[in-house]
Amino acid sequence: MEEKPSGSGKQEQFRVLTAEKLQAIHSASLDVLRTTGYHSPVPEARRLILDGGGKVSGERIYINSEMVERALKTYHPVHIFDRTGKPSRVLSRGEVSFSTIADTFYVLDPYSKQVRPFLKEDQRWLASVIDSLPGIDYVQCVGQAHDVPDTLQTQVAVAETVRQTSKPLLIYPYDRNGLLDSLEVIFIASGGEQNFLQQPSLMCAAVPAAPLSGTDYSLELLLTCAERQVPVVSYCCPAMGGNSPADISATMVLANADWLASLVIHQLKRPGAPFCTAGCTMQLMDMHTSLWSYCAPETQLAYSAVTELAHWYGMPAFGLEMTCDVPRLDAQAGTEMMSQCQRAFLSGVEMVHNAGIYGAGKMCGAEAVILADEIISYTRNAMKPLQVTEAKLAEAVSMINEAGPLGEYVSKDYTLEHFRDFWYPQIFNRGMFDPLSAEPGIDLNMKLNERARSIIENHRPALSEATIVEINALEAGWYNR
Repeated sequence: MEEKPSGSGKQEQFRVLTAEKLQAIHSASLDVLRTTGYHSPVPEARRLILDGGGKVSGERIYINSEMVERALKTYHPVHIFDRTGKPSRVLSRGEVSFSTIADTFYVLDPYSKQVRPFLKEDQRWLASVIDSLPGIDYVQCVGQAHDVPDTLQTQVAVAETVRQTSKPLLIYPYDRNGLLDSLEVIFIASGGEQNFLQQPSLMCAAVPAAPLSGTDYSLELLLTCAERQVPVVSYCCPAMGGNSPADISATMVLANADWLASLVIHQLKRPGAPFCTAGCTMQLMDMHTSLWSYCAPETQLAYSAVTELAHWYGMPAFGLEMTCDVPRLDAQAGTEMMSQCQRAFLSGVEMVHNAGIYGAGKMCGAEAVILADEIISYTRNAMKPLQVTEAKLAEAVSMINEAGPLGEYVSKDYTLEHFRDFWYPQIFNRGMFDPLSAEPGIDLNMKLNERARSIIENHRPALSEATIVEINALEAGWYNR
């Protein structure tokens, strides 16, 4: 498979599959597309497949290997910028980037400290918190507020988020109108459509939840993104033992066939249109509870394999999450988030999502996202390459000779110049303490809550008043419509 250039060229540090096994998964995926096919309820998608050399039977489409190879050669790689035009690390090959959702069904209120339904107002303060956290590179906007009309969910979420942050967005519209309305918002914030097309700061997700089964809305979004040249992220959501086989490699074949079908349809609509990533999410259906586990060890192994397959295609990888299965911030939550964060850097997955979302994807809160940011910062520093040069070693020998055996380095100028190069926590506790003291001090959840409220009350993202007025008028028009 010929690789297209995609960013820095860094490679993953941890491998679970050989090139031969990756080729075998690709070949098996082609067999699935040729024999099993893909469910496509949208007539335009079926016409594109038929005109492109495939077969159609009812709402089932069948794709041959030549169509797949052509699509893999024509898609356009994507570079993502923030809203101000500054290049971001998102989608740069081997550069791990993290995002979180700015809305879920339920939220932990930072003042009442009670879990309640997510409301439109929560989008404002949560997006503001996300904007302030350096470890969160891009923001996911879904639209799940209980007090917003169903037909306006995503575009209202996007408008509120854009008011609070300049970070790139990954949006999840519910229909074509949601996408087009969201694009109007980002065009205003970016200074026009041409500025956006040259320096895209928004990606659209077209997500059919079940593998090999496109939906009206997911295919509609896929085709619209191709038509309008909007960068698209397409992936399915298999759960091993649930809607996919109870095996990692078999589920990869199923999910990869789904992804290849989406790529082919997208490229047939507009050859060369921007397509962001390869990959899928992958959970495990826990047979004790029937819940989809986001954090089972098998899902982490699967995400490494998904990443390697994406890189084999020469594309940035999407899939791995940084969430937890429990509905509270405790030792299990920290363990699961830390484990996934380390796996991300070891595997080199470019797009990690859902950082700090907890309760198996159902809940969010500023405290959880702040904890995720601390873990990301900790891990990024622990995983960075060690710089060793002849000059540094010569300087070290000189210092050691000067200090001698049992020497001290606290008073050295070198320590004064370099001690800030080390990582220092903002949330984690490394303070002095008396093991015999009965004083518990401030626990982690209290520190997280204090920082959350401080950010909410003091962080002010920069967006011009004129731009805010224009977005406000646009949003008012949606409600009038």
